[in-house]
Amino acid sequence: MNMLKEKLEEIIQQQCLINQVELWGLEISLPKGKKGIIRVYADKKEGINIDELAKLSRDIEVVLDIEEIITNSYVLEVSSPGLNRKFFKPEQLTQYLGQEIKVKLKTPLNKRKIIKGNLKEVKENIFTIDTGKENIEIDFFETEKINLEYKF
Repeated sequence: MNMLKEKLEEIIQQQCLINQVELWGLEISLPKGKKGIIRVYADKKEGINIDELAKLSRDIEVVLDIEEIITNSYVLEVSSPGLNRKFFKPEQLTQYLGQEIKVKLKTPLNKRKIIKGNLKEVKENIFTIDTGKENIEIDFFETEKINLEYKF
């Protein structure tokens, strides 16, 4: 399965480059005997529009059909990361310093599995959140999910 995921990521990354967009993240779920889901999150510095996402989706679909690397049926979803974007790599956090994030941890820290606060600092895979009461250092790879907490 890892080789399949690597090949999918390579194909999708290539299509993102051709379409001049950034591959923000990828979620792949291809269970045996069930319909799978491939979620592609793409973005650009100036923002991405629906037409660009639709074209990227079509381009990825064509290449996946030609390559025939997925044997079971699947749904391809292509979208922007949105306002409450999920972070897939530690380096993505650096451009959101000072903004509020919500972190779900794999294992509790100080009896808490969910921590919210302002992103204060990022050093490689360690980032610091200011909760208003304390600063907490967290290893990116000890998190289950990190989202930007966009306030309307």
